Amino acid sequence: MGRKPNERRNRYGAWLHHLRSQKGLSQDELSKLTGVPQSTLAYWEKTGKLTGRETIIKIAKALDVSIEELLRV
Repeated sequence: MGRKPNERRNRYGAWLHHLRSQKGLSQDELSKLTGVPQSTLAYWEKTGKLTGRETIIKIAKALDVSIEELLRV
């Protein structure tokens, strides 16, 4: 079920994808919880380029992880 892991995805993007999947959330569901567009979440998972303090806080809360855990690689 789902797509094969993208081997080109960097480690942080893969970690973000893992945390989201582990929580049982789709990108669309996480988008609705955080107010971050789904296309932006997809880009971050592909590239690992997550930016913005407020956004990081929202994503950490939605995934029920600490900021430190979210940002670890």
